[in-house]
Amino acid sequence: MKTKKFLALQVVATAVAAYEHNLKSIIRNPITLDGVDYVSNRQLITDYVEGRSGPFVVNDVHIKQAEGIIQYLEQTVIMQSLRNTPDRFLSQLSALLANKEVTNKDFGILAWAPHLVDQYQKKDHVRELSARYERSSQYTGRVGDKITFDFTLISKHYVKTLDCYAVYGITENDNLVFYWAKSLDKICEVGRIQGRIKAHNEDEYHSSAKVTTLNYVKVL
Repeated sequence: MKTKKFLALQVVATAVAAYEHNLKSIIRNPITLDGVDYVSNRQLITDYVEGRSGPFVVNDVHIKQAEGIIQYLEQTVIMQSLRNTPDRFLSQLSALLANKEVTNKDFGILAWAPHLVDQYQKKDHVRELSARYERSSQYTGRVGDKITFDFTLISKHYVKTLDCYAVYGITENDNLVFYWAKSLDKICEVGRIQGRIKAHNEDEYHSSAKVTTLNYVKVL
């Protein structure tokens, strides 16, 4: 029996609709949230593309988003290749989309396209935001000082090996600050925090910017 093929653009557009329906997340197995049943993104894509009923209708907006996703992934792979750091899964996904047509065996991978772009764009935004302050940032206070100031978050990410979150942001004077948080309630998005200055460092991961590291941080 000949394997049926589908337009990659249409499948990615359906993946976008499925991603939105599933609360902008990738669901692998059926779950119930707040009394609402959700099935996997892959199943939603399969049902819709193969002509069965679904909880959404793919429209021109989804098509436009899919075109942008495909273009963004292609450009990201090129940029990573120039830096000799191509992401394996990203390269696999981009190569699949380059074929223009895909089979239902590919739906599981393609379901990740909108989520992957979301993640990369968030990283791009963090890099752009951080770059605004890296050149002008100055150290805050003196090592050992206890300080209180207004804080705005730039990024946070969970470090599994340390079982805590790396928190990175700026003071009201646009100076870069870093601290570790053991739980989400210790992470300030925008507000006032208090802590003790642990160190002043030039951060090699942020263009050798001057960053003040805190400990014993409290969100006020």
